[in-house]
Formats: sequence, C-alpha cells, structure tokens
Amino acid sequence: MNELTLARALHVLSIVIWIGGVGFVTTVLLPTLRHSTSGEDKIAIFNEIENRFSFIAKVSVLIAGLSGFFMIQKLNAWHRFEDIQYFWMHAMVSIWILFMMALFIIEPFFLNHGRMIKNPHIQSNLRKTQIVHGIILTLSLLTAFVSVLGAHGFIFKIN
Repeated sequence: MNELTLARALHVLSIVIWIGGVGFVTTVLLPTLRHSTSGEDKIAIFNEIENRFSFIAKVSVLIAGLSGFFMIQKLNAWHRFEDIQYFWMHAMVSIWILFMMALFIIEPFFLNHGRMIKNPHIQSNLRKTQIVHGIILTLSLLTAFVSVLGAHGFIFKIN
C-alpha cells in the first residue's frame, strides 16, 4: 500500500468517525435529552457523552487535517485552490476550520455547560444547540457529498 492510499483511507475513516459523531448528537442525543424530564440530568448526560467523545473528535479532526494536507502536498494539488471548479476543496477546508475552532477554541474557552445546568431555560438551550448542530451536520454532509463527487471526476462547471 502506498503512502497516498494510506493517507486517503485515514482521511475517510477520520471523517466518518467525526461526522458520524455529529450525526449521532444531532439526530439521537439532543432530541432524546429534549424530551426527557429533569433539567440537571439532561445537561449532566450531555456533558458526560460530550466529554467522552471530545478526545475522539479532536483526534479525528486532526487526522483529517493532517492527511488532507499530506495528500495535497503529495499530489502537488495546491493550484486547485485557485480554480473555482475545485470549490469542494475550499468547502472541506472550511468545514475543517469550523470544527477545529469549535473543538479547540470555542468549546474549551467560551462554552460553560455548568452555567447551562442552572439555567431555567434548559429546553431553549438544548433546542438552540440542536439547531446549530443541525446546520453544521447539513453543511458537513453536503460538503462530503460534493467532495466525493469532485474527487472522483465529476466535473462542476461554474461560469
């Protein structure tokens, strides 16, 4: 197996784990918590699951970025970022930057889930969280879809 094949396999695997986690939180965890009873339990459960997945998500996002960078470098594909036909590569990098910021900057330094426990508007917070996750999941899935098409030769003609 050559380096490029291994990098591509690691790239896809890391994205499956990362976006799969976002899909689970968005479509299963948050709706379940919103319909359960106790406010403090909701946030405690959310925090426990999020804390357990956080390390996995961070490693997955880092592997996706490193393997993506490696593939671009190995293929000498930097010129693609100058061509609108490869907009899907810009989309991949944009989603990656969004998650890097969320996982390594916004969540650890700006989100205070402990404050959410004491908030009487817990349902509203969970609803807002689910909406944000839904937007991020939709953008991520759309990016994955057009990126696979683009990487396999589907030509996007943009005039």
